[in-house]
Amino acid sequence: MKITMKYYTKKTIEFYNKNVDAYTKSGAVVLKNKIDKFIKLLCGKKILDVACGPGHDTDYFAKKGFDCLGIDLSEKMIASAKKNFQGKFRIMDFFDMEFKENSFDGIWCSAAIVHTDKNDLDKLLEDFGKILGQNGVLGIIAHAKQKRTKKKGDSRIFTVFDKDELGKHLKNNGFEVVHSKSFSYKKKRWLFIISKKIG
Repeated sequence: MKITMKYYTKKTIEFYNKNVDAYTKSGAVVLKNKIDKFIKLLCGKKILDVACGPGHDTDYFAKKGFDCLGIDLSEKMIASAKKNFQGKFRIMDFFDMEFKENSFDGIWCSAAIVHTDKNDLDKLLEDFGKILGQNGVLGIIAHAKQKRTKKKGDSRIFTVFDKDELGKHLKNNGFEVVHSKSFSYKKKRWLFIISKKIG
């Protein structure tokens, strides 16, 4: 199947395909306290891990007894995930998801929208709302606003948010924010937001 991806997504995927081993060693960290807060709000067992990377979070969900599917557009990330972690994995673009409405009880989206242009965020959140079931829960970890020095050879797009801005996007697309907190990790500032689908 031929996948037509956004121009900036293509650059991001090229970066991760080239750096899968380095990222797995340095960036694939399970933030257990964040995930545990998210899963306490779930009404069911079906979770979609969006832009799952090498599969570390999907693995954590699976070991907790959840039916978790990890999707990523990087073929090498998915190959690594299938080799090293528990859970189900598929190559898929989160801008072109192949799911029926009300397919999941929760969506976990960690360090993914950082690689999304703000002009495309509302459509993505709208799609999340469609595939989430009633009382579905969306967990997002995003880059907070901060200065960033781009490294040579890093072609990824980096989009940053403040809590109010991201909260407004969620509200405009049918979500109610139930938890919102900033935190620091590896000398970077992040946002952790949990929201529930309204209606």
